[in-house]
Amino acid sequence: MIYLEIYGDFMSNKKAKGKRAKQRDTLKTKERTTVNKMLSELEEGQTVQVHINSRIHEGMPFRRFQGKTGKISEKRGRSYVVSLKDGNKAKKVIAHPAHLKKLKMVQVKE
Repeated sequence: MIYLEIYGDFMSNKKAKGKRAKQRDTLKTKERTTVNKMLSELEEGQTVQVHINSRIHEGMPFRRFQGKTGKISEKRGRSYVVSLKDGNKAKKVIAHPAHLKKLKMVQVKE
């Protein structure tokens, strides 16, 4: 009891560690999550951007892939597998549709 009263103040001044603590500030969004966004259907080969919504923890990709662009390769359960490049290495990310933003690809006439 005495130990907690004397040294209790020092324990709360440490910075929180871990996956969720690091994402707490960097991925804060003020956008509303709609049912349509949660249930959106995407097609294979469609170009999407990883746009992490911190309000939904289900199927959240790692923060390194925030803002990366890739193509949907398959559907796995309720989530989608997105093939993208991380530097020169090809990677696959499994993400819920709430964390994916559809991109409209404009074809340039030559």
